[in-house]
Amino acid sequence: MFSKPTRILSCTLVAVALCSTACDDAYDLTKDINGDIQIGQQFRVPVGHTDTIYVNRIIEESETVTENNGIYEVTSSGNTDTRISPLDDVTIHNFTPALANIDIIIPQSSSTAGGSVIELGTISTSGVYDIDEILPQEVDALYSADFKNGNVATTLSIAVNSLPSGVETVTFNNLTMTFPDFVTLGNGSNIFSVPNVTLNAATPIATYDVPVASFNIPSEQQDNYIITRTNGRKYLVFNDAITVTADASLTINGNVSQQEMNVQFEYYMTDETVYINGIAGILNTDANISSDIAIDNIPDFLSTGSTSFSPQEVYLYLDLLNSANIPGTFALNLTSIKNAERSDCSVDIDVQPDAMNNILVSNIDAHVDGYTTTVEPSLVNLFQFVPELIEISSDNLTLASTDASQKIELGVEYPVSAEYRAVIPFKFNNLHIEYTDSIDDLLSDLEDVADKTNSIIVRATGITDIPTDLEASVVLYDINGNELTGIDVDLSKFKFTAAADGQKSTNDLEITLTEQEGSDDLERLEKIVYTVFATSTNDITLRPQQFLYIEDIFVELPEGITLTL
Repeated sequence: MFSKPTRILSCTLVAVALCSTACDDAYDLTKDINGDIQIGQQFRVPVGHTDTIYVNRIIEESETVTENNGIYEVTSSGNTDTRISPLDDVTIHNFTPALANIDIIIPQSSSTAGGSVIELGTISTSGVYDIDEILPQEVDALYSADFKNGNVATTLSIAVNSLPSGVETVTFNNLTMTFPDFVTLGNGSNIFSVPNVTLNAATPIATYDVPVASFNIPSEQQDNYIITRTNGRKYLVFNDAITVTADASLTINGNVSQQEMNVQFEYYMTDETVYINGIAGILNTDANISSDIAIDNIPDFLSTGSTSFSPQEVYLYLDLLNSANIPGTFALNLTSIKNAERSDCSVDIDVQPDAMNNILVSNIDAHVDGYTTTVEPSLVNLFQFVPELIEISSDNLTLASTDASQKIELGVEYPVSAEYRAVIPFKFNNLHIEYTDSIDDLLSDLEDVADKTNSIIVRATGITDIPTDLEASVVLYDINGNELTGIDVDLSKFKFTAAADGQKSTNDLEITLTEQEGSDDLERLEKIVYTVFATSTNDITLRPQQFLYIEDIFVELPEGITLTL
């Protein structure tokens, strides 16, 4: 009798078919028939009651629809792999500025005792960088640049060709080599110093290793050193000076005539070219996310075109691996799609460096152990309708260092992978469901009484704990599929009132079928196609053990009948 006996909401109109005593196994309406017949002004046939029908008979669990802590939810997942392509190497030319030599004026003096000291005052020399190198196209800002194979080995040399007559030694105290602020030496500062450098005839030259570790450019200095050229590419441009200062003095023995002494300064490195190995900054990489989450196996009553709802809770879990040593941001674009319908939402996801990021995007401030929550209220916009799939895409992954120690190595590919899981519990606001089903094979059930009356009333008691109002509409058909328009249907008293939380709703149900004057459609009635409406502005949660059943069902011919024995 019932075309789809495994669905629950169809039972909200079970009473439409209750003018029959023949039912299938799932909806056995022949129970408890006592055979009593009242003849007179009303002809009434008791036809029993329905089984208790639970929500889990129409919402079948699947890979998509699952039960979690007693609440249904849609769960669907996807994954994607992408990469950060290797960034181009950066070559630094003109790495060591040329330092100018100094001519020191030695005053005329004499000494009868060896070891007299003449103070010459502070000396100073300097040299200017001439660096102008193109950076990888991904670079928006450069905060730090390390050099390949570690520190760059540079050398500072101080020499005198010859000492004037009477001069035994020349000494440079507090020799200090000061680099621009953006240069970091192996000692972690931008200053190299030697307490005392003494040169004499036997040792006219002194050399010192000065390891250079990196260039570091604070964000407020970007405009000074990171230059955008007409092609849109960034260039690393330095023209700052290195300075060398010292307090000079002479040790004399005998007469010294006034003359000049030339001091040569050299700053050089063994290798002619320096390569940058790792950079920290703001990098717009080519890593993109593109994935689909299929939303399938959704119950029919939720996926009809006219169904609408706003989930109270939406969760998007992202397990995203960022193998680079720089934190980044994905600008995720989410689009739900069903036929020609589309709905969009965007959210920025922060990803930590060199780690698996467990991120939860939700429309509410949810707490899930092991996940960092990003709240995006517009996430519910994706579910104005039940989508067939959700597209997840992103603009490029933007890496942005927060300190100079976070770097990406040039010439190295970094994989980025993401797994997604969308979870939508069946908790709704503003729920509107339309669920259509049919009752068949009525012709044989009604043939004994339909020709004896023009009106049938089905009465019953409906009991439910489903927390939403239910009502219905019907269309009647004959055995050939033609619509019967000669029967008026009154459903004004066939409604279920929403049950309060944890309680039952008991409802007196009544359906009246009245044949119009001159019509014999009641005798030809074969199928009732009905649509159940569930509409509520309240909060609705669908649970597997919510139920509905109809009891004390009987068919009434209000005018009675005349039996001929």
